[in-house]
Amino acid sequence: MDDALLQAQIDELRRRLLEAENTIEAIRGGEVDAFVVTEGGTQRIYTLQGADRPYRLLVEQMQQGAVTLTDRGDIAYCNRRFSELLDFPHHRLIGTPLADFVILEQPHSFPALLEAGRTSSAQTEAELVASDGTHIPVILTFNALDPESGVAIGVLITDLTSQHSHERLRETTEQLRINEERYRTLFQSIDEGFCVLEMIYDDQGRCCDYRFLEVNPAFEKQSGLSNALGRTIREMVPDIEETWLQIYGEVAESGIPKRFVNEAEKLSRWFNVYAFRLGGTHSRRVAILFTDITQQRAAEIQLKFARSRLESTLHAAEIGTWEFDLISQSVSADANLARIFGFSPNDTDERPLSAYLAMIHPNDRGTVSDAISAAMDSGDRLEVSYRISVGGRPDRHVVARGRVDRDDTGRAVRMPGVVIDVTAQRLAEESLRESERNLRCIAESLEEADRRKDQFLATLAHELRNPLAPIKSAAQMMQAVDEDPEQLRELSALVNRQADQMVRLIDDLLDVSRISRGKIKLRTATVDLWDVVAVALESAAPFIDDSKQQLHVQNAKEALFVTGDAARLTQVIVNLLNNAAKYTPAAGEIWFRVERVENEAWITVRDNGIGLEKSSLNKIFEMFEQVDVSKERGQSGLGIGLSLAKTLVDLHGGTIVAESPGVNQGCRFIVKLPLLVGYTPPEEIDSGQPVTTNGESPKYRILVVDDARGIRYVLSRMLVKMGHSVVEAIDGEDGYRKAIEYLPDIVFSDISMPNMNGHELAQKIRQTETLQNIRLVALTGFGQDADRQNAIESGFDEHIVKPVDIKVVERLLHSNP
Repeated sequence: MDDALLQAQIDELRRRLLEAENTIEAIRGGEVDAFVVTEGGTQRIYTLQGADRPYRLLVEQMQQGAVTLTDRGDIAYCNRRFSELLDFPHHRLIGTPLADFVILEQPHSFPALLEAGRTSSAQTEAELVASDGTHIPVILTFNALDPESGVAIGVLITDLTSQHSHERLRETTEQLRINEERYRTLFQSIDEGFCVLEMIYDDQGRCCDYRFLEVNPAFEKQSGLSNALGRTIREMVPDIEETWLQIYGEVAESGIPKRFVNEAEKLSRWFNVYAFRLGGTHSRRVAILFTDITQQRAAEIQLKFARSRLESTLHAAEIGTWEFDLISQSVSADANLARIFGFSPNDTDERPLSAYLAMIHPNDRGTVSDAISAAMDSGDRLEVSYRISVGGRPDRHVVARGRVDRDDTGRAVRMPGVVIDVTAQRLAEESLRESERNLRCIAESLEEADRRKDQFLATLAHELRNPLAPIKSAAQMMQAVDEDPEQLRELSALVNRQADQMVRLIDDLLDVSRISRGKIKLRTATVDLWDVVAVALESAAPFIDDSKQQLHVQNAKEALFVTGDAARLTQVIVNLLNNAAKYTPAAGEIWFRVERVENEAWITVRDNGIGLEKSSLNKIFEMFEQVDVSKERGQSGLGIGLSLAKTLVDLHGGTIVAESPGVNQGCRFIVKLPLLVGYTPPEEIDSGQPVTTNGESPKYRILVVDDARGIRYVLSRMLVKMGHSVVEAIDGEDGYRKAIEYLPDIVFSDISMPNMNGHELAQKIRQTETLQNIRLVALTGFGQDADRQNAIESGFDEHIVKPVDIKVVERLLHSNP
């Protein structure tokens, strides 16, 4: 080939190379959208899309988001990753401002990023907002693009989610490590016991045991169980209470934590327990945090006992506690204080002070309020006494004591204290004062009684000398008389009357003793007052005749019947007549009257004697009470007759009154007895008149036993004179021997004797077969009812009180079977 042809080919190649270079440059510059390639007469058109397809595929397949923005910041293009990040369709993103999806720490900095992206580049961390509102952490990288390309800014979006997750995982792992260290430190250092249990179930699904998977160092100290790790509770405590298994089983099954206090009797401990499940629904692990509270429990029991004992003590001592809030003016009280103030003991709620003041006695409220104000203003202590008045209940005396507590400024803020019920103390003090007054009265009464006793003894001596003097004189005269029967009879009658007077004195004294001991009894029956009056007038006549006084008798015209003791009613009338005779001058007058006044029988004794002062009318019936002896004629009496009469009348359901116009104007005594209304006496029958001796009376073999020679001698001579055969014995032993030898019909025996007394003698005689039919008569100076009963129980048939009345002896002998 010539050189020209070769040169032409070279030039063609150069032209075509230059054309290709210019085309490539135009394509790179974006000036060409398509080009045509002719091959073998066929032309093919290649567009730019087809030319940059590999690059577009690369951008689309990037794991980072890619966006091109217009100069205004609108999205001109975005790749698939960006669309996936936001979860928006691709077509909805084109033309939308990127700022709508970007959240910056400083919202107003986005324009600055666009500005930087137009000219150079910029980078920042931000968050994209996805369609569901999720925030996605990213890095935005802005780069400037050729303005002639139609877009101004290219943005590369790097997703930081994985990076942040990794960081969070790392942080979480680190936190878990820290927490694990803290947990272990806490696990090892806490004083409470801690353990993790795995519950064990039997074939029926019932919790039957549990295993210790984990225990802390305090576990052994708190539970008392050693080497528990890996072992079951049944291995260590075979008979552990089922309660523990039930509770932990319930926690594992329900997942509901439980706090409780329970006793493990087999461990001899009390525990405060908090149990909770570890893991999910199917977990059978239970964590236990517990504390041994055995000592605390014992202390609580002791404290409860002490509190109960304190409350009982306060209740028994009637002491209430309170606290007064001076700011709110409200009072908190315990049950004792509520009870003292009349509130319900179960209602101890706070109450205003006014509620308590309302229960205080109106006269004491001001005192209490003033005491509280004074303590608040200037004092530290409160003490005030007052009364509590609750409707329907006696006033209660109390003492309130309190202490004022102040704050840092000195202001009084509270006042705790107590209220002490001193009612019993006040009553005791009043009772003591009353006792002192009574003691003074008793002392005065004792002085008066002592005075009256001395006077009584002096009078008794006088009254006993009165009959003894003529008796002694008569005895002397009887020795000197020369067989003068008339004079002997007069002297004997005088001795007999004086002896009767002494017997009446002694009988009255015995009745006083019976009354003082409440032993006097009435032998009641239907009594005709005519019979009683007849006997009484006969008994009192000698004393009245000796005083040369005139007795006027006016008896009722109708028979009057009462229920009573005839002997005691006779005694009343005799005492009144003797009293009138004593205090009426010689040759004075006495009026005796019996009458019916409505349904009562009135027995009146009136005299014209020395009379009574008005002040004496109220005292005349008192025991040992006597009128002033200077105002009477020497016969003062013992001061027991009227007192005895009043007592006997009272026992009959009647009354007795004394009346006197004054001194030297006489007295009147009226006895009022209830009548038997409508009573009709039975037909007159044999009344059992005393046995009279017609002809010669029976003669008996009689044994007289008495250690007093004079009494024994007089009674023996009396019986011998009656015609009986008599043997004497000086005591009980002598009497029993002579009873065996003599075999008497009747034995008169004293009671009080040496060696063998009368009771013992009677018992021994009754135990002797040969002496069974002897009639035993007790002859004694003991005349009380009890003495009579003792004699009968010992074996005596009769009981006669000394001195012996010959008429009584005669009646007894005549009635001997």
